[in-house]
Amino acid sequence: MLATALLVLPALSAVAADNPWVGTWKLDLAKSKFTGDTFTYSKTPAGLYHFTDGSVVGYDFAIDGKDYPTAFGRSTAWTATADNAWTTVYSFNGKQIGTGKVAVSYDGKELTFNDTTTKPDGSESHDVSVYKRLTGGPTGLVGKWVSTSVNISAPNTYVVSSPSDGVIHWEISEYKETVEGKTDGSDLPITGPTVPQGLTLSIKVLGPKKLTYTVKISGKETGTSVQTVSGDGKTLTDVSWSPGKESEKSTAVYTKQ
Repeated sequence: MLATALLVLPALSAVAADNPWVGTWKLDLAKSKFTGDTFTYSKTPAGLYHFTDGSVVGYDFAIDGKDYPTAFGRSTAWTATADNAWTTVYSFNGKQIGTGKVAVSYDGKELTFNDTTTKPDGSESHDVSVYKRLTGGPTGLVGKWVSTSVNISAPNTYVVSSPSDGVIHWEISEYKETVEGKTDGSDLPITGPTVPQGLTLSIKVLGPKKLTYTVKISGKETGTSVQTVSGDGKTLTDVSWSPGKESEKSTAVYTKQ
């Protein structure tokens, strides 16, 4: 599952007309780039599968239909449906939030995730991610994989406002996620029904239309981004990466509504 886009507003004027970040922004998937990230499945001495993204996420699981903790309060349960095909159930704090279908192609070269997530507002998102095998095989999950195709449906819109001078308020209504506070580099708590406990955001302004922000959980860094608003104020570009994976940056491009 992809990580949630955590997009914020710099400490500029509180007047919306003078603040390039204030407004409603919608993801332009065609102009964005979410491919190129890698992860690895391996086998532990105990016979479990081990997943790692090479950064902060790593966990063990078995294909037996049972729940196994992953990261950030989430868990996963895998069940085999055929050779090189599985169903998955995703949960957050014990409550199911999504399902998926996972399959390795007949020649063992491609791995496809087809996920459906139920959002807090009751609607659903449908995401399809395709990965190419780099190592391992010739079949099965074990090996290193690189993303080649991503088609995501949410979150694709977020709203930024400035309730007072130097204070930001950011919201994704479909996920009921918000963050609000001063842009002084301090850790701001992110709240929402599917937000893990201890998730925070800190912001540093780099210029009138450029900032960097860092996401942490329980004080541990999980991601960094640089966000830039275009000269005409109509486009916002967010470039993000995980610790130690600076060469695998993703780029989200948003247009102002």
